[in-house]
Amino acid sequence: MAELRKRDTKEAEEIKEEVSAKKELSELNYYIDETPPWYLCILLGLQHYLTMFGSTVAVPLILAAPMCYDNSPLAKSEIISTIFFVSGLCTLIQTILGNRLPIVQGATFAFLAPTGAILNLYGECPAQTGNLTAAEYDEISWKPRMREIQGAIMVASLFQILIGFTGMVGFLLRFIGPLTIAPTVTLVGLALFGAAANFSGVHWGISAMTIVLIIMFSQYLRNIEFPVPSYERGRGCFAGKLAIFRLFPIIMAIVISWVVCVIITASGGFPSSPTNSQYMARTDARIDVLNKAKWFRFPYPGQWGTPTVSMAGVFGMLAGVLASMIESIGDYFACARLSGAPPPPTHAVNRGIGVEGIGCLLAGAWGSGNGTTSYSENIGAIGITKVASRRVVQAAAIVMLVLACLGKFGALFVTIPDPIVGGVFMVMFGMITAVGISNLQFVDMNSSRNLFVFGFSMMLGMALPSWMQSNSGVIQTGYRELDQIITVLLSTNMFVAGFVGCILDNTVPGTPEERGMVLWKKQLDDGESTRGKTTVHTYDLPCGLKRLSRFTACKYIPFLPYYPKEYNHPETGRQNGIDEKEMTSF
Repeated sequence: MAELRKRDTKEAEEIKEEVSAKKELSELNYYIDETPPWYLCILLGLQHYLTMFGSTVAVPLILAAPMCYDNSPLAKSEIISTIFFVSGLCTLIQTILGNRLPIVQGATFAFLAPTGAILNLYGECPAQTGNLTAAEYDEISWKPRMREIQGAIMVASLFQILIGFTGMVGFLLRFIGPLTIAPTVTLVGLALFGAAANFSGVHWGISAMTIVLIIMFSQYLRNIEFPVPSYERGRGCFAGKLAIFRLFPIIMAIVISWVVCVIITASGGFPSSPTNSQYMARTDARIDVLNKAKWFRFPYPGQWGTPTVSMAGVFGMLAGVLASMIESIGDYFACARLSGAPPPPTHAVNRGIGVEGIGCLLAGAWGSGNGTTSYSENIGAIGITKVASRRVVQAAAIVMLVLACLGKFGALFVTIPDPIVGGVFMVMFGMITAVGISNLQFVDMNSSRNLFVFGFSMMLGMALPSWMQSNSGVIQTGYRELDQIITVLLSTNMFVAGFVGCILDNTVPGTPEERGMVLWKKQLDDGESTRGKTTVHTYDLPCGLKRLSRFTACKYIPFLPYYPKEYNHPETGRQNGIDEKEMTSF
C-alpha cells in the first residue's frame, strides 16, 4: 500500500508539472515557426540586440590591454564593429542552416582565458615613440597579436566543426558531467576578476554607482511594469505592460552613469591631466575617436593582415572551443524548452555545434579577436517576452549587420568611461561564476568524493596558471613549440580546472547518482516530442533542402534528419511506423 501510494503521488506530481508546463507554453505569443508583423519583428529584434549588447562589447574591451590596442580608440571601435558584424552573420547561419532554434550567436568569454595565455608569450606592449605614426605603431603592437589569435581560432574551430558534423558530440558527452563543467565555467568568470578590478579602480565611486543601478533594476525593480502601446492578433491595439527594468537593466545603468559622468566632466569634477589615474572617468577622454571613425565601414576577412598559426596558440584555444561547445549544448535545450519546442534531436545538436564551429572560423577570418557561441541572456529574453519566433532573431541579426557597418556607432561606445565598464564587468563576471557553480545542483555535495574533485580542480585551476605567469620560461623540454603548447595550456585556468575535474570524475570511484550524471542526463533528455504548436519538424532543414531527408544515405549522416518513404503512413496515421517521440533519435 505504501508503494502504491508513493507511486500515485509521483504520478500526480508529474501530471501537475505537465499541466503547469503546458499552461506556461500556451502563453507564448509567437511560436518558432510563426512570423509576427514586420514592425514587431524589427522592434523585438532591436530588443535582442540590446540584450546581447553588454556581453558583446565587454569582450573587445577586456582584450584591449593585453592585445595592446588600449591606446588606440579607433582600432577599438573597428574591432567592436567587426565583432557585431560577425555575430549577426553567424546568427543568420545558425537560424537558417544550423539547429534552427531562435538563438543568438555572439562573442564568448570562454575564449578570453586561452587568448590571454597566448598573448602572454608576446610579453609587454611596445612603447610608442614620436617617430612612429599611428598606422606604423599598429603594425608592431596589436596587429601581430590579433593575427596570432585569428590563426589559433580558425584552426581550433576546425575541431569544433569535426566534432559537430561527425556526430562525436554524443560520444564526448558521456565523459563530461557537472563536475567537469562546474569548475570550467566557474573559472571563466573568476579568471577575469583582474580586468573588472582594473576598470573599476579608475574611479570606484562611478563604478559603485553603476553596480548599484544594475542591482536595483535587475533585482529590486524587476517586476515593475509600465503601460506601453501594444498589438496582438485578434485583439488589435491595446495598452500592454512592459517590465522595462527587467529587460534593459544593463543598458539603463550604463546610460544613467554615462549622463552623470558627462555632468561631472563638464563641471570639472574629474582631473584633466591624462597622467592622473581618474582621467579615464571623463567622457571626453577618447572623444577624438568619433572624429576619426568613418561614417560607413564594411568589415571584411583579413582586414588586419594574413592570420598566423602556431601550435601553442591552437592547442591553447582548443580549451576555449571545448568549454564554449559544452555551454552551447545546454543552451540548445534551454532555448527549446522556453520556445515551446521539443528537445532538439541528435541531428539538430550535431548541426548546431558544427555551424558554431563555422561561426568561429568566420570570426577568426574577420578578425574579431574572439569566437562565437550561443547567448544565454537572449534565451532568457524569450522566456520574458514570450516571443519565440525565429524571424525575430533573424531580424536581430540584420540589425547587428547594419549597425556594425556604421563606424560612428561603434566609435560612440568606445567613449564609455572605464569605471562604468568596470561596474558592468563586476556584475557580469559574477553571473558567469554563479552559472558555473549552479551545475553542482545535480551533484551530491554531501559526498566527500565530490567535494574533493570540485575543490581540488578549482584550487589547482587558480594556483597553477598563477605560478606559470610568475615563472615565465619554466617549461624546458628542449623543443620550443612543445614548450609553448604546455605553457599556454597550463596558463589557462579553465583548461587546468576542467581537465583535472574530468580526469578525477571519471577515475575516482563513484556511483552515477553521486556524480550527478543521472539528473544531468535527465535534464538533457526530459521533455515530449511535441510542445504546443511545435513539433520536431521545426529542426528540419529549410525549404529547398527538405528533400535530402528522404534519401536513405541520410540515415548515416549524423547532422541530417532521415524520413523514409513510408513517412506519414495514410492508414495508420503514424509516421514511418513510429511516433514522433521515437523520431528524435534519428
